[in-house]
Formats: sequence, C-alpha cells, structure tokens
Amino acid sequence: MKKILGILLVLIIAAAILFFLYFKGYIGFGKGKGDEKKSDTSVSENVETTTDNKDVTVAEITVSGNDYLYNNEKTSLEALAAEIAKLDKDAEITITSDDTAAKNTVDELTDKLDELGYKNYKKIEK
Repeated sequence: MKKILGILLVLIIAAAILFFLYFKGYIGFGKGKGDEKKSDTSVSENVETTTDNKDVTVAEITVSGNDYLYNNEKTSLEALAAEIAKLDKDAEITITSDDTAAKNTVDELTDKLDELGYKNYKKIEK
C-alpha cells in the first residue's frame, strides 16, 4: 500500500510540474512562452511619408540662460543668424530651451528667424 501511495504522490508532483511548465512557458515550451511580447489587440501607428525625395536640413539650437548653442559651440545671435542664413528656407529648426533660458533670449531668436524668412521652426522646453 505504501508503494502505491508513493508512486501516486510522484505522479501528482510530476503532473503539477508539467502543468506549471506548460502554462508558464518555462524551458522553451508552453502557452506562456513569449506572451509578454504579444497582444491580442492591434495598435495602429501613424507614419508620415513624403512623396518627394527632397532632403530636409535639420538645425538644432539650444538656448541656455542668455547663450545660444549651435553645433556644440556657444555663439552670438548675429553669428547664429549668419549660419542659419546659409540653410534652405525649408529647413527644420528645433529650438530647445532649458530651465535657465531667458524668455527674451528665445524671443529674440524667433524674431530673427521670422525676419530671415524661416517659418519652419519649433520650440521645445526641457
């Protein structure tokens, strides 16, 4: 009788282990394998595509305090305007201002860009 109970106990434990492995997906098999990467619902993404093959220049300017940083160099508004004037009017210009950026410094830059005819700029605050 003890022998039958021992075999039955071993079979129950083995079944529990296989059940656990199957539903949790351990050791490369089972229903749980990769479930964290899959979803039953689909999410659509909006992707913008352009039909023309025109390259767009991107210029990034950082405003910190009363200083302008362009191409990792501190520069004046006049020197920055001269550099930007070399770009196409369709260039995308990103103005990033940190917490210490003076509002009038950013406003002077946007006024200068408007004066030069660049309308394709966006301001980002960090």
